[in-house]
Amino acid sequence: MLTPGHDETTSEPDLWRLVERRTVYEGRFVQLYQDVLEGPAAPEFYEHVRVADGVRVVALDAEGRVVLVEDQFYLPQRRMLHLPGGGIEAGEAPALAAARELAEETGWRAASWQPLGSIHPLPTSTAARTHLFLATGLTAGSVHRDATEQYMTVRQVPLAEAVELVRSGVVTEAGSVTALLLAAQSRPSGD
Repeated sequence: MLTPGHDETTSEPDLWRLVERRTVYEGRFVQLYQDVLEGPAAPEFYEHVRVADGVRVVALDAEGRVVLVEDQFYLPQRRMLHLPGGGIEAGEAPALAAARELAEETGWRAASWQPLGSIHPLPTSTAARTHLFLATGLTAGSVHRDATEQYMTVRQVPLAEAVELVRSGVVTEAGSVTALLLAAQSRPSGD
């Protein structure tokens, strides 16, 4: 599918080419790079971060309720309502990370997993993707949160209400917004 205004008769310009990569900062979870590029209209420097890919899970129970979590986020300086999820560990498959994060944060386990796709939430700043999943056939288990998640709370709301929370600006985290809208679109009316 082409984007509006795209003309198939013109070729795409050459992509920018990496000349040199400088490591500006290397931490436990994030690395900051400054690339020197060449190519048509390339900037002199391009700064970007490398972080692990992530996951978000729409966990839907038999009554059509979605499991949401609420936790403190440092940068926005507020508690935010969002879907369970987190970072993918090195060598871990996205589906396994989704199951691990759901169980750790909420205690729920799922019998059935459906990929909803993946997004690039900040493509000008990082190549990291967020993989989105729909989980059904839920059974309760125990929570095993990280120390930083000790004040996380869990809430269940009907899928339609979760979509309204997106529309009203209550749920704003990119992976959660996308996954909830995709899950609602994929469910038959009345679910």
